[in-house]
Amino acid sequence: MADLNLKIVTPEEEVLNEVVDQVNVSTSEGELGILPNHASLMAKLIPGELRIKKGGKITYFATGSGFLQIENNNLTIMTDLAATSDEIDEKAAEAAKKRAEETLEQKLGNEEYAETMAALEKALAQLKVKRRRRSL
Repeated sequence: MADLNLKIVTPEEEVLNEVVDQVNVSTSEGELGILPNHASLMAKLIPGELRIKKGGKITYFATGSGFLQIENNNLTIMTDLAATSDEIDEKAAEAAKKRAEETLEQKLGNEEYAETMAALEKALAQLKVKRRRRSL
């Protein structure tokens, strides 16, 4: 069986670079499952949960917006957020969620609305990953 080489990159750092068995990620078209020998593809990421399966173990990341590209068993995920449950500060994420919700109650321009929604979606993704990990 072929290997699936996964690289996760944020503007700050290369978060991960290793061989994995499977990746599930949230895209603008829905959840996408990627196995070795997947067809070449580019897709837009939306804030959500990234699941990486390797050797029977699943690792969860909260991700932000970005893009992914897969070609010849090389999957590259470029995102503005990639954090494991251990890296997520639940209180900070909850505060960011509350700030975004309060901001949405105000009259906003299109750009402000889009920025606030992006912040809210990232906070919700982080809370989902943190709380799921706690309940396992």
